[in-house]
Amino acid sequence: MTSSPAPRTEPPEQARHALDVQAAFALGVAQQSSGQTQLAMASFRHALGLRPDLAEAWSNLGMLLEDDQQWDEAESCYQQALQHAPDLFAACMNLATLQAQRMQFVQAEASYQRAIQLRPQDPAVWSNLGAMLTCMRREDDALACLNHALQLDPDYDKARFNLGYLLMRQGQLREGWLCNESRTFPSELQAKLGITRWMGDALNGRSILIAPDAAHGDLIHMARYVPMLKAMGAGRIGIWGQPALKHLLSRMPDLDAYLAFDEPFAPAAWDTWVPLMSLPHLCGTTLDTIPTRLPYLQADPDRVAARAAQGMAPKRVEDADHAKPALRVGLVWRGNPAHENDAQRSLPSLASLAPLWRVPGVRFFSLQSGVGSEEALHPPQAQPLEALAEPLGDFAETAAVIANLDLLIGVDTSMVHLAGALGKPVWVLLSDYKTDWRWMNERTDSPWYPGVMRLFRQDAKGLQAGQWGPVIEQVAQALAELVGGSSDAAAN
Repeated sequence: MTSSPAPRTEPPEQARHALDVQAAFALGVAQQSSGQTQLAMASFRHALGLRPDLAEAWSNLGMLLEDDQQWDEAESCYQQALQHAPDLFAACMNLATLQAQRMQFVQAEASYQRAIQLRPQDPAVWSNLGAMLTCMRREDDALACLNHALQLDPDYDKARFNLGYLLMRQGQLREGWLCNESRTFPSELQAKLGITRWMGDALNGRSILIAPDAAHGDLIHMARYVPMLKAMGAGRIGIWGQPALKHLLSRMPDLDAYLAFDEPFAPAAWDTWVPLMSLPHLCGTTLDTIPTRLPYLQADPDRVAARAAQGMAPKRVEDADHAKPALRVGLVWRGNPAHENDAQRSLPSLASLAPLWRVPGVRFFSLQSGVGSEEALHPPQAQPLEALAEPLGDFAETAAVIANLDLLIGVDTSMVHLAGALGKPVWVLLSDYKTDWRWMNERTDSPWYPGVMRLFRQDAKGLQAGQWGPVIEQVAQALAELVGGSSDAAAN
């Protein structure tokens, strides 16, 4: 938000008019600060009706429109602001950030460069530009920008966090973990828990509580550190986490307690706590020392048997000329719509997987939940997708389904982590834009899930860059090879 423009010395009538403009603008700023979005928009529009060249009002209105996901209108407002005040830094930065989010990279880079000319010593500009260049895979340029931001302000945590993301994606895990400690959430969690945070010192029998500062998939991914903490001398180990994971993770042999967020618990019963995403750093993890024992999670045998009895047991496909049972393949094509990169990491629809239906000898099961699950209820006739006997409940039920599969194929969601943690073959479909750090660069396997995970990536360059079609065709070919009897095809 920009502050009020400087007052002008004018004749009486013009002065009254200027006061009206100032009053409307000031009211809009107050309303914007208190979250009264629609009222603030009206106030800024009123101010602009009185004074169309008020750049600060254009800029603030643009912010409100951007928050309301009215992207075109927001960009137009920023452009108007800069037309009237070319040196208005806030409008320039907001425009650059919006253009980057909309993947208008050429325009965004030009806007960032313009912002740098206005404030060359501002670390935020360099950090934001570095983050965008990371997404564009211009990693040398990104590294230079992020390091420059930290030279300008060694305490600028956003630049350090962005640098950590880049380093981890490059496989420089030790350096990346250290930068990742600059994230801000753990400090808020510290105040909430009120017990000492573990900083990697000797545990000597102390009880330790793991507090997730990330999503479901991250907790499944990092649960592998529970046995390591026990080996490092922890007395009791607990997880304070999402309710949907309680039944699944409670089966871990080295975990003493799982406390769901929706249950009452006493933090004082624990000696120390640790943020989930700090575990790799505090345990000194490098590419060579990733805890890779698979499986480290187990499905409930009773649930597995129940799912098999409900139609997931091996069988031959009708009219298929195969001597062995049909391959059972689970599909997940959409992720959480609230994820910042969901538009890129999720497939547009179930229809995107159509090339897979050409492969004979396969039974397909939908593991899609939430957005996209309705497509599985009424698939096109040519898509042989089997519905499960009942909706998936928590992750323990999902694990039982996956245990009955021969392979899971999915986009980057918690499901692929669950399959990997269960030691089940899993093929992950990865977008090129903002690929998560844990999948690293260019690799077709994952050091986190060795021997069971295979990565299929969008092209980074050329006419097929960022397209899903070629990826699905590659998956269809690999699936045909797997059905044809290549014993190593699932994970290699």
